[in-house]
Amino acid sequence: MIPCIVTAAGLSRRFEGNKLLFKYHDKPLISQTISNIAESRKIGKIIVVTGYMNKEVEEAVIKHVRDERLVFVYNPYYQEGMSSSVKKGVEALISKKERIDGVMVNPGDAAWIHPFIYDLLVDAFYRHKPVIAVASYNGRRGHPIIFSSSLISDLASIDESTRGLKKVLEKYSSSILEIETRYPGVILDFDSYLDYIRVKNALMR
Repeated sequence: MIPCIVTAAGLSRRFEGNKLLFKYHDKPLISQTISNIAESRKIGKIIVVTGYMNKEVEEAVIKHVRDERLVFVYNPYYQEGMSSSVKKGVEALISKKERIDGVMVNPGDAAWIHPFIYDLLVDAFYRHKPVIAVASYNGRRGHPIIFSSSLISDLASIDESTRGLKKVLEKYSSSILEIETRYPGVILDFDSYLDYIRVKNALMR
């Protein structure tokens, strides 16, 4: 099985307010993201790592998503960056001592990534058995990303000071499988309200 670590702990420094609670399609951004992931029955545990405004973020998810796979993990070191959240998610998976084939990592603000993208990536991972599988659009890598279970120790030791997940991707650059999704949403970022306008425009084309 492939669990998904959803990073939902950031400070949203470039957004007015907590962007994860910003309404997208009448739901908080984080709720829509988790709803889409939960629609995929090919995903195992959904580990939501919270930090900044953790109670509000958890309440937003619980209000809109009912799924037995949901697990909330609090990251007290969220101000150190996304790497600390990925590590917390990995620690939670290790503590459960369940057999996993890989670990998916997905940002909590990617509300426009459709469920079929998660299914597509999981299917490709099992079919080709790469060390890393990453969703792409027109040759550009984005999210989600699946890391083989053989990289658990690498994920458990990442740090922002050494470029976090980027270092892992560079280390295994020759073993990355890019999955062309033909969907621009996998490469879109949402850090400011201007990005929100760009997202809407890109997905309406």
